Order: sequence, then structure tokens, then C-alpha cells
Amino acid sequence: MKSGNLIIALLIILIIGIGALGYSMMSLYNEMQKEINNLNSTILNLNNKTQITYNEKLSELANKIGSLENSINNFNSSVNTQILSLQQQINSLETQSQFPVTLIDATNTSVTITSYPERIVSLDPATTEILLSINATNQLVGVDNDSFYYLPPQYENELWKLYNEGKIINIGSTYSEPNIELILSAKPDLVIGTYQWSFSAVAQELKNYGIPTVLLPSYNSLSDLYNAIIMAGRSTGNIKNAVNLVESMSANISYFRYLINNISPQNVSYLLWINPTYVAGGNTFQNDMFILSGNNNVFSNISGWPIISPEELLQANPSIIIIDSNGGLINETTLISWLQSSIGNAYQNISAIKYNRVYTINGYYSDYLDEPGPMVIYGIKLLMMITHPSLFNLTTVPNNISPNTFPLNK
Repeated sequence: MKSGNLIIALLIILIIGIGALGYSMMSLYNEMQKEINNLNSTILNLNNKTQITYNEKLSELANKIGSLENSINNFNSSVNTQILSLQQQINSLETQSQFPVTLIDATNTSVTITSYPERIVSLDPATTEILLSINATNQLVGVDNDSFYYLPPQYENELWKLYNEGKIINIGSTYSEPNIELILSAKPDLVIGTYQWSFSAVAQELKNYGIPTVLLPSYNSLSDLYNAIIMAGRSTGNIKNAVNLVESMSANISYFRYLINNISPQNVSYLLWINPTYVAGGNTFQNDMFILSGNNNVFSNISGWPIISPEELLQANPSIIIIDSNGGLINETTLISWLQSSIGNAYQNISAIKYNRVYTINGYYSDYLDEPGPMVIYGIKLLMMITHPSLFNLTTVPNNISPNTFPLNK
């Protein structure tokens, strides 16, 4: 009995001890959980503070970097501006050092240009094209009326822009002779024109006013054109640009020679007007263009731009006839009417007509063939595409040729 009571007492004490221990452990757990929560909160706060501090530092650093970049950019810009200014001064001094310049122009006249010309007047389209091509644009104060209408679009647009801004004036038509009073009103320190326009009287009159006038050789051959570009470069202080232009043209021509190396030449005639009918003969830059495009000029035996008869064209019997439309005034129909009125139906025996190889040149393509300026390079390519289309993988050539119907970028 006593033993049983003792066991019961011990069980009660054990149960009470276990309960007390469980309570203590629960309390300890709660305390530990509370400490853990506090620790997590502390760590979170610390992380937040650290992140805030990090972001602040990063933002501050980014601002400093941006400020440094601005300083560097401002410094570079300042240095670049100073370098550009110095380069311009060096170029100006280099240009000024080229003067005075004395040269012999196409009339065999000695012309002296005492200082860098800042006000230049051009007397004809070919000269204007050369001046624009050697970057003498900002020196121009006047050009002939025909330059506004007989040059490729890039040059016409530039001239009209200058004209509308009041930077250049129109000095009158090349064909009716430039207006001396208008030239004088532009206050030029240099006037440049092409010898073949018979500007000798104009040059002499301007000389009487103390204005140097240079007449360029441009019409008899491409060699004349090269000389004209170099002469214009020397006269205007743009000799480097002139030399670079001639070198570029020469490189293109070398390539054309390579293309035509193994082709059979066509017999070609170029008609500049019909009734009276003017053709491009020998000793002309256009004759050189025919040769460089891989062709023979059937009138190369006659110098200059002669007037021919229907009988002469029939006898020459070109395999290809090219007509300058002169702004749409003449075409193949004009040609046939002129021929038929003199030789009747015999005109049908001319190979170019018989095999439908008469081509009329329209738009600014005429400028490529008619003006002895740097754009003759495009004229040579145009002639090659018309007369030897297979070189450019062309199967047909339209009879009416214009920038729209026959693009040169093929």
C-alpha cells in the first residue's frame, strides 16, 4: 500500500515537473522567437539603411561622373574649337601665301591677281560649274543667267539658294554677252570666263577698270578642261581642291578605258541643233568623250562644231545618232523632216535610222554632254551606256533618254 502510494506520488511529481519544464521551455521559446524577430528587424533596418546609403552614394557618384563628363566634353569642345580656328587660320595664311599669282590664260594674256579674291564673277555655265566643283562657292558674287538653267540640279539649286539669299547677282546671258554694268555693280576682284565665248572684249573693258579677268581653255579637249580646272584653282586660291578634282576625274577615265578595252567601237554622230544642223567635230572635248566611251566620231575629220548637210550625214552613215533636244525643241521627228526635205526617202538608208538607234537627250543630261566642266565624267558614262549597253547589263535603251527613263546609277 505504502509502495503504491509512493509510486503515485512520484508520478504526480514527475507530471508536475514535466509541466513546469514545458512551461519554462515554452517561455524560453517565446523569448528566443522574440529575440529572433528583433534580430530580423534589426537586420532589415540595417539592410534598408545600407541600401539607402548605397543608393545615395551611387547617385552621388553618378552625379560626379556626369559632371566630370560634362567638364571633359566642354574641354574637348573648347580644344576642338580652338584647333578648328587654328586650322582655319593656317589654311587662310596658306591660301594668302599663294598670292600674288601671275598666270597666262587661254588668250595668251598675262594676268596678275594680287591677293586672295573674295568677290568672283563667273561669265558662263562651264566656268561656274568648275568654280562650284573646287569649292569656290563662298567667293562667288555673280554668275551669268545661263548658269541658273543649264547646269545639273545640284549646282542649279545651290545657285538659286545663293541668289535668293542675296549673295550673288545675275549678270545677264552668256549668249547675248554679259552686262558690264551689272558686273561692276557686284564689285568683283576677279572675273573668270571661258575663252571660246569670245569674252576678250569684255576682259579688256574690265581690265580698264582694274579688274583682273582670266579666260579659261575648256572646249578643245579634255586636256584643256584639266588645264582650265587647275587655272581656276590657282586664280581663286583653291589649287588643292582643283588638283584633287583633276585626279578624281583622271581615275574615272582610267576605269572607263579599262571597260572599253575589248569592245568594238560604234560610229556615232552628235547633233547639237537641226536645220541648220550643227554637229560635234574633231578637236572638241565632245570628240574626246566619244573616244573615251569606246566610239568613233564620224565627223572627227572636221574641227569644231560645223554645220553639215543632209547629204553629208547620209554619206557619213553613223550607226548611232545622238540628238541634244535643247529643252525639248528638237527630236528624231525634226531630224527626219530635215533629211526628207532634201534627200527624200534616202534618209532610211542611214544605219542609225534604219535600225532604230536614234537617241534624244533630255533634261540635265544635256549638260553632261554640252558643258566642258567636271560633269563630263557622267557624260562619258552616259555615252557608254547608250552605245555599249551590255557593259552595264542593259538589254534595251529608250530612244528618249532622260534622268527618269535612263538612270545613270545602273
